[in-house]
Amino acid sequence: MSDRRQRQLAIALLCCVMGVLVALGGRLAYIQVDYSDNLMASARKQRAGKSVIPARRGSILDCRGRVLATSRRMPDVFIDAALVNDRKEVAAVLAPRLSLSAEGIEKTLEKKPKSRFITIARHVDRITAEAVEALHLPAIGLFDQEVREYPLGESMAHVLGYVGREGKGLEGLELAFNDQLAGKDGKRLTVRDARRRAMRYGDAAPEPPKDGDHIVLTLDAEIQRITEEALADSIVEFSAESGVAIVMDPSNAAVLAMCSVPTFDPRDPGSSPSDNRRNRCVTDPTEPGSTFKPIIASEAIEGKHVSKTERINTHNGVYRIGSRRIKDTKPFAELDIRGIITHSSNIGMSIIATRMGNPLLHETIRRFGFGDLTGIECPGENRGLVRPLSKWTSMTTASVSFGYEISVTPIQLVTSFAALFNDGWLLKPHVVKAVVGPDGQVVASYDKPEVVRRVVSAETANYLAKDLMLSVVTNGGGGRAKVPGYAVAGKTGTAKLMYRDRGQYEPGAYMGAYVGAAPVEDPKIVVLVMIRRPDAKKGYYGGKVAAPVVARIMTRTLAYMDVPRDDVIAAHITN
Repeated sequence: MSDRRQRQLAIALLCCVMGVLVALGGRLAYIQVDYSDNLMASARKQRAGKSVIPARRGSILDCRGRVLATSRRMPDVFIDAALVNDRKEVAAVLAPRLSLSAEGIEKTLEKKPKSRFITIARHVDRITAEAVEALHLPAIGLFDQEVREYPLGESMAHVLGYVGREGKGLEGLELAFNDQLAGKDGKRLTVRDARRRAMRYGDAAPEPPKDGDHIVLTLDAEIQRITEEALADSIVEFSAESGVAIVMDPSNAAVLAMCSVPTFDPRDPGSSPSDNRRNRCVTDPTEPGSTFKPIIASEAIEGKHVSKTERINTHNGVYRIGSRRIKDTKPFAELDIRGIITHSSNIGMSIIATRMGNPLLHETIRRFGFGDLTGIECPGENRGLVRPLSKWTSMTTASVSFGYEISVTPIQLVTSFAALFNDGWLLKPHVVKAVVGPDGQVVASYDKPEVVRRVVSAETANYLAKDLMLSVVTNGGGGRAKVPGYAVAGKTGTAKLMYRDRGQYEPGAYMGAYVGAAPVEDPKIVVLVMIRRPDAKKGYYGGKVAAPVVARIMTRTLAYMDVPRDDVIAAHITN
């Protein structure tokens, strides 16, 4: 190729290069002028970040201010896998400070993680955290986590519930009041490097967190302890499957104690089967048996379907309705209404129920709140089962009168009895007394009783409470519920239980129950106890397995509440 040709090619190539450079320069100038603001904004956005300032979860307190659930911050130890140059070195220096094996840490680091940040230890104490910080290794860091603590352990576990690993309520009041307890996290702007690591805080003022509210309960930790101990002892004594107990103030339907056995540890709920974590007081309906008789009797007396003095032929303990034979545990020729309730006569109640008729029976049951949610704050409440009136038969008439062909929850049953001990007023039960802000100011108060409706007149309610149900304890099957120094009223109940997998009654399977109140003249507490599937050889009647538990709960609770004894009041009046 000639020199001239070479020069032409060189000039052409140089022109092309110059043209490209000019074009690029023009493009850069265009970008600098027209897009500089957008590019600067994009750069600032890439460098900007946010860090969360976590709010502190509120505490849960009993009615006297005892702490039932609270939170504290404990750090997790993590390793930034992207900054690890030598796994052996990191594992060797970290292991002794966390009381872990170096080999275990190495294996964790060798696995392909879903995130570059690998948590090695959770909720370490402050001394351990300081020892880790003293290493000054960029790959090892600490991140504060909120840990939920329950100072009373398993006590009230079913009411309190528990929180998950992320600090959100999963069961109980922790779930029901999660929004109030959780508060609202704050935030702070940060400046990040090219690898999105925070280098420093931004210039803008941080948005402070709003700590969660505190929940104050109607429950009393001491009454709860008394109730839990008495119930657990009975479960062991009678080799029962499970049991529930509720203590309520009938004047305002405030729950003072609510427990289920078996229970679980809210600090480690996963270690217990799900069956143990269920709050049976609100979730498990059952046929109430003879505890239901005062409910039916209240309308029978109110509507004058039976008088106080009428004597009803109870056929010496055996009575036929069509093809069905109804039996009493003890034979009596005739009984008045007091005798029918005192001796828990199925026959007497069946005859009275027949007079009332199914429409009135159904309306009475619904008026007392059965078949509806009580509205208590505990999640998972079951409304029980009251079949539509159209599906009732002549057999239902008798069955319902002594607590069969209907399912009720323990909270429904104790609430209905509280109405009989509160001049006939049905109140909404509650376990929350107040919501208090982090500054100590009351956000919401629930002290005022919430009236649902009047279910029976005061005269009839008082006759049932202070006469008929008092007679159950003094003359009938509730004698084991007597409390020294106090007049106690109540009703026993024993119900057959069905197989879990089919609609047939299981031989030898029973639920023994007792509902009682004291002192009769001015009831301070109503107590319900249900013992499920006790060993039939050891006893299963409510008067034997449940009434003594109620007596133990009442004896200690009335003393704790400093309720004056009836005999002391009588002696004072006499003098």
